[in-house]
Amino acid sequence: MTNTKPGQARLKPDAETLQGEIGYRKILELDFSEMIPFVFSNIRKGGVIPLFYICINAGFLFFIILYIVWSVRMGPLSAGKIFWQIVAGVLAGSIAVIPPHELLHGLAYRILGARKIRFGADFQQFIFYVTADRFPISKRELAFLAMTPFVFMNLAIISLTAVWANHITLFSASLLLSHNIMCIGDFAIISYAFSQKGELFTYDDIEKKKSYFFERK
Repeated sequence: MTNTKPGQARLKPDAETLQGEIGYRKILELDFSEMIPFVFSNIRKGGVIPLFYICINAGFLFFIILYIVWSVRMGPLSAGKIFWQIVAGVLAGSIAVIPPHELLHGLAYRILGARKIRFGADFQQFIFYVTADRFPISKRELAFLAMTPFVFMNLAIISLTAVWANHITLFSASLLLSHNIMCIGDFAIISYAFSQKGELFTYDDIEKKKSYFFERK
């Protein structure tokens, strides 16, 4: 139930309330297997969130190019070191970073109060995910959940590199560029959520492998 007395804040609905009460309308039922088309569709739609995603990645790419040009002209890094720092950074940002990225999503879910948290992967789509079974979250909570790994990883790696490891700047920049590109799903889902004008709630059903989105009527 979500009824409250006058003057009280409205309680967040549970999954049964969202599915059963007439005060909520289902606006999207997304199968986990349909995630890739959903992601690219919402990034292509445009808007502030997709634009930020594109700009942050373009900014890292531009920085890497400038750093390579500077290194070649000024000589702090040999061609071999440039190559291997880029290769190592791309591999780290595309593969090695997956476990901490998903653990940060899991931590965000715990902070929001979820307990039935599951980690999963769809190797056919090359996607990795964290779900909390039938645990509805609001639009703002979804933004916190989606952006926690992106914000933490960027702040941590930039800070550590600047203070203690500026000799591997190219490695760190390549890692972050690769990681941030892989965050496309996180940006796509909050782009979709914030394109909906009303009050929105979403939850995952692990057994059915579906995500549901509802708006309050």
